[in-house]
Amino acid sequence: MPLGMPSQQSDGDMWRWVMTFAAPHWRRFMLILMLSLLVAAGGLAQPYMTKLLIDDGILAKRFDFLIWSVAALVGLALVSSLLGGLTRYLYVEASALVLHGIREAMFAHLLRLSPDFYTRVRQGDIHARLEGDIGELQRFIIDSLLSLVNNSFLLIGSVLILAWMSSELVVLLLVVLTLNALFLRFIRPRIERLTRVARECGSDIAAFFVEILGMAKCVQSFNGQRREGERLGTLHDSLRMATLRLQVVGYLAGAVPGLVLSLSISVVFLVGGYRIGEGSMTLGTLIAFVTYMQRASGPAQSLMGLYVAYQRARVSLARVREISAERPAVQSPDAALRVAVKGPGDLLLEGVSFGYPGTGITILKTLDCHIPAGSRVVIRGASGAGKSTLVDLLQRHFDPEHGRILLDGEDMRHHDLQQLRSRVVVVSQETQLFSCNLLENIRYGCHQASDEEVLAAAKAAGLNEFAEDLEVDVGQRGMRLSGGQRQRVALARAILLRPDILILDESTTGLELHLEQQIHQKIDLLFAGRTRIFISHRALSDERFDIVVALDHGQTVESVS
Repeated sequence: MPLGMPSQQSDGDMWRWVMTFAAPHWRRFMLILMLSLLVAAGGLAQPYMTKLLIDDGILAKRFDFLIWSVAALVGLALVSSLLGGLTRYLYVEASALVLHGIREAMFAHLLRLSPDFYTRVRQGDIHARLEGDIGELQRFIIDSLLSLVNNSFLLIGSVLILAWMSSELVVLLLVVLTLNALFLRFIRPRIERLTRVARECGSDIAAFFVEILGMAKCVQSFNGQRREGERLGTLHDSLRMATLRLQVVGYLAGAVPGLVLSLSISVVFLVGGYRIGEGSMTLGTLIAFVTYMQRASGPAQSLMGLYVAYQRARVSLARVREISAERPAVQSPDAALRVAVKGPGDLLLEGVSFGYPGTGITILKTLDCHIPAGSRVVIRGASGAGKSTLVDLLQRHFDPEHGRILLDGEDMRHHDLQQLRSRVVVVSQETQLFSCNLLENIRYGCHQASDEEVLAAAKAAGLNEFAEDLEVDVGQRGMRLSGGQRQRVALARAILLRPDILILDESTTGLELHLEQQIHQKIDLLFAGRTRIFISHRALSDERFDIVVALDHGQTVESVS
């Protein structure tokens, strides 16, 4: 499901948001601005120096003045080139800092969003916004904003000099610029609409790749290769048509103004030739005027071309802002409400009711339960009874719609999230490993742990086969390990954290019965005196529990202590 467009965000609001990332680097941008103006001033001086070279040097046969004029032109060109290169280097560095700051902020924001966000938004769409849209924004800022400053200065300076040289001819240029501005105003909504369509088509393809390549084995098992290839072809057709329409409109947006400006230069030659014939204009003045006209038409055409780039960047910025507008379902409380509770791990659920956002279905219904600290608890029930939903609430990925959950006598809403999730650790059936070695996977949540501590946790989780080599690469998402091995790695990760409350959510059901019992015995030994919650759809009748909680359709049907 794609994200929605936050219509309340105006252009000003969105660009002010970007400016918050640029503000820390304002000194760099001020230096870049000054250097850019110097480069543009050098460009404005060259045509006038050419006029002097022709009228006062060549035509006046003053060859000493000609030599000095040529030397000045060469020196000005060299200085302008050096300053231009330095300006470009500094600007690319500064703009990259800004864009990387945006991407890092978006990444941090995405990691704060609740699991519900990732169930309703396609991963490919998220990737497209982090890569494609921020990349489009980066290209605009790097390639366009510096050009905007230089070309604006050149255009204004050229028009002023042209007005000083011939007020008659400059009127023609102003008329042309006005007509081109009206044309671009007409074509603007079409560029914006086609840009958004093209970006959405790109997101559809990115989402398709993420989904299908992540299920390649399933596609092969059901002989779906041809069908998925045809789906990709259909998506490519949509993207190709959207891109072609955008290219045609974008070409017209640049070509029509350029054509009009070229025609206006032809008229200048006609009028200027007549003025030279009657003696009211010199050849050097005409050449300088035409050069300034070209200097003005170049920036004007570039500025009009920037309009297309701006529309693309605007659409990309809006798509990035859609992500930043998403709010986490839970957040750490304000400092005034935050409590630093450290206790034995006593849990109390009072009238807890909850349903996942947007479903309209209540999963847990007025659930009441007390789990004293240090208890060995089993929560069982059929699939869909609400066991995993309860785990989400205990780690505060969501808050109850009604009722409350108290940890050591304090509402979980008042706990700092980072502290809470270090005290309440879950090992789920769906094991998630990172693409690094076994050692780093186990100590992911406890980076300060020594190699010896990691090895002890691995042995406690039953990973004896890797005891001699924890540097083994587990592959992409741990796919080089078996399902049982991945579960034991996740268990070792939790053991290393030594939480106050350990929850095993069907985490050992894929293991052989004797190995599962051994792991449970080791957990009891390691976490003696701490709260242990085993969640299972099986009875686990061979084990002793202090509390047995049975769930049925989100309600407690049995609670034995």
